[in-house]
Amino acid sequence: LLVNGAAIGRAVASNKISGGQYVSTMKMEMDAGYIKNSSRQIITETLDFKPVRLELYNKTIQNGQESEVKTVAVFKGKTVDLDTGETKTTVTIDRPFILEGNYFMKELIRNEFRKGTVIRNHIYEPSVDTEEPVLVLVKVLGREDVRIKGKTRNLIHLGFSIENLKNIDSYIDDDGITWKTVITMLNNRLELVLD
Repeated sequence: LLVNGAAIGRAVASNKISGGQYVSTMKMEMDAGYIKNSSRQIITETLDFKPVRLELYNKTIQNGQESEVKTVAVFKGKTVDLDTGETKTTVTIDRPFILEGNYFMKELIRNEFRKGTVIRNHIYEPSVDTEEPVLVLVKVLGREDVRIKGKTRNLIHLGFSIENLKNIDSYIDDDGITWKTVITMLNNRLELVLD
């Protein structure tokens, strides 16, 4: 994990089918000296991309002060039971939505990663809004030569836009392996590079 060019951490992602459901996990560790952060996200969805459970855990240590944030969302159709550790609420979402799991990749594969393809859907993202899903657009921008760790690779460039809050560029190979992801947010450039 690079922030504005400086290596400050690592991330590990896994994706598997367990009990007839997709389970996607992302763990991230960051150490920027005065601030340390560890986060974990677990997404559980059905094989046809219906939301089952979303777990978000975040621990931050800054200037000796430790804080933890936990959010667990359990989905029952349009109803979401939300537990933040401090409060428990139930919300109803009328608009169809998915989780940030496997839907977009399946649709990109189905469209053979053709340049200009745009996939859109609303995802539930409780860190943005607990009651309204956010619109996500994924566009195939074509192939590009990308230099990663001193080697140039010809990769498929995907552009993600999340409700104009963050823009993500992802570079994947023909096997669907992500080699590099760049997140531009709040004047910072975060890069995840395959190790």
